[in-house]
Amino acid sequence: MTGTFKSTLDAKGRMNIPLKLREEMGADFVLAKTIGTNCIKVYSKEGWKQLVDKINAMPQVQTQNIKRFLFGSAYEVSVDKQGRVSVPPSLREYADLSCDVLVVGLEGSAEIWDKTKYNEFNDNIDMDELVSLAATLSI
Repeated sequence: MTGTFKSTLDAKGRMNIPLKLREEMGADFVLAKTIGTNCIKVYSKEGWKQLVDKINAMPQVQTQNIKRFLFGSAYEVSVDKQGRVSVPPSLREYADLSCDVLVVGLEGSAEIWDKTKYNEFNDNIDMDELVSLAATLSI
C-alpha cells in the first residue's frame, strides 16, 4: 500500500484502518513500536513472521535488545466490523497519538503517526541526504 490516509483515534483508542490496507494485509495484523521514530509499525502477519524469523536466525547475543524492544511492544490486532482496530495504550503513548492520526503506506507495511508529529518529521527531513540516497538508487 502506498499513500497517506487520515483517520481519527476515538476515546477508546480505536481507529479506522484504510480499506486499501485491509485489502492488501488482511483483517489481522501486528502493531509494534518503530525503531528510529516514534510511530507505530503495521505488519501483515506474514511480514511479521518474516521479521521474527530473520531476527531469530541471528546470534541471540546480538538480538536481545531488539527482541525486547520489538517483540515486547508487539500486539496482534483484528479489524472489527466497522473497519477499526484498537491501538493498545502503550503504543498510543509511545507514538504520542492524539485524535488526528495518519496511516502511511510503505509497500508491504505501514506506519501510524500522530498527524502533528508526522508533519514535524517531514518538515525536518534532510533533503540533501534524500537527494544523495536517490542518486545512489538512480531514482
